[in-house]
Amino acid sequence: MRANYDDLRANYDDLRANYDDLRVNYDDLRANYDRLLQNASPLLELSQTISFKIYHKIYQKTLPLLRAARKLIKK
Repeated sequence: MRANYDDLRANYDDLRANYDDLRVNYDDLRANYDRLLQNASPLLELSQTISFKIYHKIYQKTLPLLRAARKLIKK
């Protein structure tokens, strides 16, 4: 009976150590995620700005064609 209790206690201690290790790993992953997100935010903003500029430029270039098409449709 005493051996079973000691085995259970050892298993509990091992599980507790594993849990603590997992918690540390989770905290490290969370910190890495936050740092990556912080570093990625300016890149995302830059990407959105560049995309907007590209679409705006395309719109400006095709605007005369769109106006001509509207005139043809109205006739």
